[in-house]
Amino acid sequence: MSSALEILVPVLGGFLAAAGALLAVLWLAPGGRAVRPPLDSDSLSEPRQFLFRNGYLTEHSQNVSFLLPDPIDHLRAWDDLVDALSDIGDGVAAAFAALRDAGQPFRLTGAFGRDRVVVLGLRDGPEMRITVSTAEERQGSLRIDLPSLRAMETEMSMLARAGDSNPALSWAIDAEGRVIWSNAAYLDLVGRCAGPDAARGWPLHALFPDTGSGQPDRSRRKARGRDGQEFWFDVTTTAADADGMRHGHAIPLDAVIKAEDSLRTFIQTLTKSFAFLPSGLAIFDRQGQLALFNPALMDMTGLDGAWLSRRPRLADFFDALRDRQKLPEPRDYKTWRDSLTDIARTGSQGTYTETWSIADGTVYRVTGRPQGDGAVTLMLEDVSADVRADRTHRTEREMLGGLLDGLDDGVIAFDAEGHRLFCNDAARRLWFGDDGDAMLPATLDGCIAFWKTVAAPTPAWGELRGFLLSPERERAEWSETVRRPGQPDLDLRIAPLPGNRIALFFRPDVAGSAHLPDARPLSRLHA
Repeated sequence: MSSALEILVPVLGGFLAAAGALLAVLWLAPGGRAVRPPLDSDSLSEPRQFLFRNGYLTEHSQNVSFLLPDPIDHLRAWDDLVDALSDIGDGVAAAFAALRDAGQPFRLTGAFGRDRVVVLGLRDGPEMRITVSTAEERQGSLRIDLPSLRAMETEMSMLARAGDSNPALSWAIDAEGRVIWSNAAYLDLVGRCAGPDAARGWPLHALFPDTGSGQPDRSRRKARGRDGQEFWFDVTTTAADADGMRHGHAIPLDAVIKAEDSLRTFIQTLTKSFAFLPSGLAIFDRQGQLALFNPALMDMTGLDGAWLSRRPRLADFFDALRDRQKLPEPRDYKTWRDSLTDIARTGSQGTYTETWSIADGTVYRVTGRPQGDGAVTLMLEDVSADVRADRTHRTEREMLGGLLDGLDDGVIAFDAEGHRLFCNDAARRLWFGDDGDAMLPATLDGCIAFWKTVAAPTPAWGELRGFLLSPERERAEWSETVRRPGQPDLDLRIAPLPGNRIALFFRPDVAGSAHLPDARPLSRLHA
């Protein structure tokens, strides 16, 4: 017994010492970092789905602890999911950010442990749906949840309807330059240009052959229908994408081309019309450059047509006129020129009009009319003949007035409306004596009212008013005697003048006086 105890006590002591050492090692060992649970063979046998609303995880599938920490923090679940999926490849964080900020869907593939996974992200109304599923390459299959599939099918259907209802033409070109997809508008035009069989063929008929440069391009191109009708488009082609595909879009320009043709025809018609105008015409656009001029402008100014065709600015136009002495020379030419070149700014103040007296005796009436879009129309009229005629007419009137003022008979002329045209000095003396400042009223009615106050009553005044209003063909010269208390009587003769005008001749009734002068030479009073 004692010998057994002697053997058992050392063995038991050694066991206890070993156990104590093991416990000490476990007690003193540092704490290990938590690791994600290992994936078993069925971890991704079914797609895992996560629904987020405004960055908050509202719903998720079962068994997602290999993607999100347990317990799940619903406020940080979005960032935790991005961190967990970042191992499958680059671009995860950018794709999640694009979905969150712009609703841009994505499809990412990569390896998650030993599994090949596909991550799908799309916006489903106010929610963002993230789906993680396996891609079994050897079976050629992809596991995906049904709600995500239906959402994608709805989006694809909506995009297809949007493309077919778009009036603009859209198509896709592969790396070999073949049209492999198009919308309904493109197919409709293919049928009109190449026939219905071409719209059903494969690859599709190329309405706008590719240039082959592979670079983005934009140009105006046309397609011709089988009936000869032309269709114009603004064609835009993109550069090749990652799959080697190029996309083309064509916006119809038929209305624009028609408007441009109408505008071109209208301008040509105006140009032909302006060519026969006797006045010089110059139209400057909103940039102040000459846009249109007619031949009369060259004849009046002496400017060279080739120089005008180079579209000079308005200031240069005036400088050229000054060099040829075709405009007046003001004291401060620069200030004067700047005021003319700034006609567009003063458009709200109306039309600018000025008369230019040129050194060679020519007189131009210059009219500047600003347009609403900043353009300016400048018109030069040669009014030299009119100015000379006015000067001659004024001289003749002054000479005739001097002759009539030298007569002893009073002469007064009225126009068809009864306004006084002329009254000589003798007429003023007969009615006002030596009062040289006195003047008869300006109208026939005013004169009749005055004569009634200084002369005896006579039916001549009423007949005189009726004579003025009567038709010219019914008028005939007639005479009357006007009696004035305390003064000599006056012989009054009324004579018709051309243009419904009339002339009144007054002469003192003195025995032995000569007859009144013939009124016919006074017919020039109407001039």
